[in-house]
Amino acid sequence: MKKTSLFAMMLGIIMAFSFNANAQNDKKENKRQFNPEKMVQMRATKIAEDLKLDDATTAKFIEVYKEYLKETHEVFAKNGKPMMGKKDEKARKTDAEVEKEIKDQFATSRALIDVREKYYNKFRTFLSPQQIKVIYEKDRNNASHMKMEKNRRNMDGKGPRKGHRDDMHKHHKGDMKDNKEVKSEK
Repeated sequence: MKKTSLFAMMLGIIMAFSFNANAQNDKKENKRQFNPEKMVQMRATKIAEDLKLDDATTAKFIEVYKEYLKETHEVFAKNGKPMMGKKDEKARKTDAEVEKEIKDQFATSRALIDVREKYYNKFRTFLSPQQIKVIYEKDRNNASHMKMEKNRRNMDGKGPRKGHRDDMHKHHKGDMKDNKEVKSEK
């Protein structure tokens, strides 16, 4: 009797572990994969919604916006992202290397301005200047957000992770409060 109950208990434990392992494998398989095309489509759709465009204008906008992003990314792919690197690497560069990086940065900036002007003229055929301004602002905010996210991921376990923005705001508010108290004491 003891052997049967022990066997049944062991069988139950094995089944519980195997069920848990299968559930974890399913979660890994269902984990979202990064899809740049889908991301661009989502961004374009979101901006079109924010601009309150009709269906025909939305379709045209999404098509042109995708072209715009593609050309923007091609500029960075062609010209690279100069001035990027670790502080130690920057300190060890020669004047000629730094000068080349600066000139490359100018070239990238010029190319980006050309792309923006080209697509401004395309957007202008079916959008107002105010709407185009919103697009550029959203792109700038998205780029800033992506940079912050990249920096957060590169922290390698250093510093706060979850809720770090809330913590930063609390610290800033606390600093401001302390500064007011200091000023009032003077």
